[in-house]
Amino acid sequence: MKELDLGIEGMTCASCSSRVERALNKLEGVSEASVNLASERATVRFDEEAVDAERIAETVSETGYAPLIAEYEIGVGGMTCANCSSRVERKLNKLPGVVTATVNLATERATVRYFPETVTPRGIAATISDTGYEPRPLEEEAGEQDPGARRARSLAAMRRDLWIAAGLTVPVLFLAMGAMVVPGLHELLAAAEPWPGAWDWTQLVLTTLVLAIPGRRFWGPGLQAYRQGSPDMNSLVATGAGAAWLYSLGVVVAPGLFPAEARGLYFESAAVIVTVILFGKYLEEVAKGRTSQAIRKLVGLQAKNARVLRDGVEEEVPVSRVQVGDWLVVRPGERIPVDGRVTEGSSYVDESMLTGEPEPVVKAAGDELVGGTVNQYGVLQLEATQVGSDTVLAQIIRLVERAQGAKLPIQGLADRVVRVFTPVVLGVAVLTFLLWLAFGPAPAITLALVSAVAVLVVACPCAMGLATPAAIMVGTGRAAELGVLFRKGEALERLSEVDTAVFDKTGTLTEGRPRLTDLETADGETAGALRLAAAAEAASEHPLGAAVREAADGRGLNIPEAEGFEAVPGHGVRAEVDGARVLVGSARLLTEHGVDASAWAGRASALAGAGKTPILLAVDDTVQAVLAVADPLKAEAAAAVAALRERGLRVAMITGDNRATAEAIARRAGIDEVRAEVLPDGKAEAVEAMQGASRRIAFVGDGINDAPALAQAEVGVAVGTGTDIAIEAADVTLSRGSLDGVVTALDVARRTLSTIRGNLFWAFAYNVVLIPLAAGVFYLPFGWHLNPMMAGVAMGLSSLFVVSNSLRLRRMRPVRLSGEGGHVPAAEPEADATPARAA
Repeated sequence: MKELDLGIEGMTCASCSSRVERALNKLEGVSEASVNLASERATVRFDEEAVDAERIAETVSETGYAPLIAEYEIGVGGMTCANCSSRVERKLNKLPGVVTATVNLATERATVRYFPETVTPRGIAATISDTGYEPRPLEEEAGEQDPGARRARSLAAMRRDLWIAAGLTVPVLFLAMGAMVVPGLHELLAAAEPWPGAWDWTQLVLTTLVLAIPGRRFWGPGLQAYRQGSPDMNSLVATGAGAAWLYSLGVVVAPGLFPAEARGLYFESAAVIVTVILFGKYLEEVAKGRTSQAIRKLVGLQAKNARVLRDGVEEEVPVSRVQVGDWLVVRPGERIPVDGRVTEGSSYVDESMLTGEPEPVVKAAGDELVGGTVNQYGVLQLEATQVGSDTVLAQIIRLVERAQGAKLPIQGLADRVVRVFTPVVLGVAVLTFLLWLAFGPAPAITLALVSAVAVLVVACPCAMGLATPAAIMVGTGRAAELGVLFRKGEALERLSEVDTAVFDKTGTLTEGRPRLTDLETADGETAGALRLAAAAEAASEHPLGAAVREAADGRGLNIPEAEGFEAVPGHGVRAEVDGARVLVGSARLLTEHGVDASAWAGRASALAGAGKTPILLAVDDTVQAVLAVADPLKAEAAAAVAALRERGLRVAMITGDNRATAEAIARRAGIDEVRAEVLPDGKAEAVEAMQGASRRIAFVGDGINDAPALAQAEVGVAVGTGTDIAIEAADVTLSRGSLDGVVTALDVARRTLSTIRGNLFWAFAYNVVLIPLAAGVFYLPFGWHLNPMMAGVAMGLSSLFVVSNSLRLRRMRPVRLSGEGGHVPAAEPEADATPARAA
């Protein structure tokens, strides 16, 4: 039985705590649960074989309360293969208080969700250490000036060991096999031998040094993995090289114990195995370093120092010491150190890192600045508004790191295989040795030993462990460079499988800057009608209302105060202006308030058919005017829809607009399926209805009022504007605001998943083919055999192939849509209408 403490939020009375307590006690496997209202804590005793911490947390959530769950990310050093990451993951998941733990081999990080009342980060680090690996708190890594310093030191140490191993192995290889390639060398070595057996002892000493110095990185972790009952790559290498060395040692020290025909030495196999595998791991580490290039580029955008104004004097300080409210000075050519607001000065700022647009943006007093962008010309003074981890750039880095550390559902198969793979390989090696020893040609011990060692070396599961995370790292990193931010790594797999793209209209397919295009009144006098409509819309936050207000402002009208304002979501507004009841909105709004709008139905229908949104104005139960607002399609909208269709997706649109307007916009965008007159809270229901027809949906919206639909869809894609990158409801955020990014995101997801499938196929197929070859299955019929040296080369190449295949994703290019057929100019206004400025 395990005991678990967890905090619970939201309980307000005794009935709350009793309800949670009853729900927990009903769980199968829970022997006792008590909930304390005062401390807001629950103590649960449970059988971990019957129920786990995650199910306990879900039960608390299902009762309507929030279990306190923290998330901790920590580096894990010393992992070399999928068995390593799998073992650490299993140990962490068994730790009382841990809800879920995932370990990523490629990023060398563990992400742990846990109950802080039961377990602490220190306990998590201790568990990693007890498992035989090095816990590396990310705070310590962040303290290093150079983010790549630790990797550089690790590579330098590996390179040193590689040179030592190679320097010691070459003489061993020369003594053992030189005579096979250099005629007469055997006789020369025999003549130069100081005493009988001297060259054998030389090989023994040199090989022992190889195993003891550069090979030590395999022995410690490998033996510890054996002790914990979960052998890994280190165990296989140590066993293979150790068996060859131990057998050869016996032949040198006590040759009389062996028949004359079985006194072969295999020192060169042991030495070469260590050297070749070290070389392969070194190349793999170099390649893995390139997979995190996107993160390094993003980190490189952060300013190191800032000029802070203190009592009117500039003081240069590390950017980590800047606080919210500080006043900073940024000179031409310098990076903006933190997010802020311009207080003095004007300049052009290069924001291409966020928007992808090469043209600099004018910034003056009151404008927002984003840390990491570059001030080009003038001197700017700014007030810091977001610092440290709250800046836009820090959020982007955090999103990319989180996506790179994710574990995709497709990786489940590899995890299940890896869990049993190494024990099976050990069994195959033992069986291979015994069968060849019993039935092999004389000297049987030679083929038995060589085959068993080859099986151990060639079957290291490194490639399996890297197949998924390496591709995720490169794919999500490259996506971030292209303006596509995956909040969750799982969104990669889900996006690759969608069959329908559903677009919101306003602000997504359209510019989101509607303007008044038409205004018709019963008496031909438009100023008064526009004045009343603008007054009623004064407090409205809807874009259509803003277009009406701006049209009135543009004509210089004096807008009176409105009273009793009330917005009717999806329909319009009502208010009292100058003592009259004013309704501004759809025909449905007027009908619901007893106003007959049938005389204006024809004109409203004609405007809607032209792709405009008709708005009726009623004053004291009489329709006085019809207004029309148009929101032009984005230039690339039609091209984006066409590109998605070319990729096999169905495309639909959901909007609150009336059907005629919606269908007109859809026709221009090339969309056949339209769901119109859907209220904001009905978008999620519309998406759910499509899912009920077995469709997998990617919903594309602006990330604010579309949050329910973004969350309901298999993948929510939020079209941001450069700074709106932390939209919680979306799985994917397009930081550059263009619909090109939707197609780019789909291509990235499909290419990444295709690469993962290729990696997994290679990793599995490689072992399926090479393990039987190493075991000697093809030796008797064809004479084919894999010696331990070549097995080491093959093992290294398999990992290198997986990483190199993943690195091909760095060559992905963004989709650039021409916009032909997608650009729809705004409708020209009637003669009596005044166009408003773009909102």
